[in-house]
Amino acid sequence: MGEALGIALIGCGAFGEFCLEALADVAEVRVAAVADSVPAAAARLAEKFGVPACGVEELLARSDVELVHVATPPASHYELALVALRARKSVLCEKPLATTLSHANIMLGAAEAAGAILPVDFVLRYNAVTDAVKAVIDSGVLGAVLAGRLTNCAGDTKLGPDHWFWDKAVSGGIFVEHGVHFFNLYTHWLGPSRVLSAHAETRAGAAMEDRVTCTVRHDNGAVVSHYHGFDQLAPMDRTDHRLVCELGDIHVHGWIPLKLELDAAVSDEGAARLGAFCPGCEVEELGRIEGELRGRGVARDVTKRIRLTWQPVADKQAAYADSFRALVRDQAAGIRDRSHARRVTEGDGRTSLELAVAAAELAERR
Repeated sequence: MGEALGIALIGCGAFGEFCLEALADVAEVRVAAVADSVPAAAARLAEKFGVPACGVEELLARSDVELVHVATPPASHYELALVALRARKSVLCEKPLATTLSHANIMLGAAEAAGAILPVDFVLRYNAVTDAVKAVIDSGVLGAVLAGRLTNCAGDTKLGPDHWFWDKAVSGGIFVEHGVHFFNLYTHWLGPSRVLSAHAETRAGAAMEDRVTCTVRHDNGAVVSHYHGFDQLAPMDRTDHRLVCELGDIHVHGWIPLKLELDAAVSDEGAARLGAFCPGCEVEELGRIEGELRGRGVARDVTKRIRLTWQPVADKQAAYADSFRALVRDQAAGIRDRSHARRVTEGDGRTSLELAVAAAELAERR
């Protein structure tokens, strides 16, 4: 495997701490240092994980740091990533890549000039359930995807009125700060797309834009509705994906996807193929289908209706940590061997931001 890759964290909040805890089990990397604009925050994590607390300049001067994880509010990503890249360090950036496309383009140019990588932490791309959805779609067993609906009801319990999340100058707004995860996921599932329309709602009696929605058309003809609302009590935080296919539905539960359900009319062979994508799943036969059936003007080879249920991991935090570890291993392999094909690349960060900015601009015009 070779020597562990030295990684440093900038941003010592609760999420940064979660990431360091997850990396404790990753032999491919070694945490070398931490930094934060609040020295006490850096000192706390430095003591907990037994690493030095540094200023950013000192951290970037360290020869044992090869990858810098930027886990700070979005508006700071541009400057922090640039100084790291100009110090010839690779950067793992929390979402979004930047809050503007012009900044993203400068960052990507700096990464290319440094011979460094600059991925965004798109953990949904390293999840067993989302992998299974991609396999189901690509197999064609359920036919084409016609439409989709993402309902993302996020908790705002910890987001007080003075939190930076509500300040678009810092966060970029919901589409940019949060929606990029899902623009990237749906691009991965369904291919290139463009935003057709978008809308935003401001909370009554406040200046906080807490609900946004947009409609996206993918080049393959699938039309997907995205809803993001930061409007829920913490215990009711929930996310639901539903894809309507020619021969059934794909239903995914959780913003960190934990459970997959398929309701479909398939052949016996098709049912077996779906089961192979979801090892250990439960498949219930809801009824046999006799004779030829046509759908969308085409004869369909179907013999039964089934309901498939699969939940490979039950614990959200465990699934999240597993996905983050897989992402870091993948990106570390890309640094060690530039021929390694990373799942998430620099293009993912820019494409998702481009869609988010387009949605935000359309919502502003209404």
